[in-house]
Amino acid sequence: MLTENTVTVSGALHLIHGQMIRESKSGRYACFSVRQDTPTNDGGIRKDFLLVRSFDPGIQAWIQEQAEGTTVRVTGAVRSSLGSGEMYIRAEKVETLNGS
Repeated sequence: MLTENTVTVSGALHLIHGQMIRESKSGRYACFSVRQDTPTNDGGIRKDFLLVRSFDPGIQAWIQEQAEGTTVRVTGAVRSSLGSGEMYIRAEKVETLNGS
């Protein structure tokens, strides 16, 4: 069966308070989110926090050096946790966007 699983999101880097580096059956990873402020039909703003995990040591180190609110683009695949089933983006590439 042929499947495709690629996602690219951008928004404000949100550093999750507490333990950023965690362990799972898949290995050590950094946990953070991308916050997107999206206008709603009633004129309000919906704040979505898109959970991201990175198993790449280079991305882990880079994320820890970034400031809260930095505008980033994350490219990766949508996955679900083996334990909880929680959905997340498994980051393959993270970069800052101009103007952040």
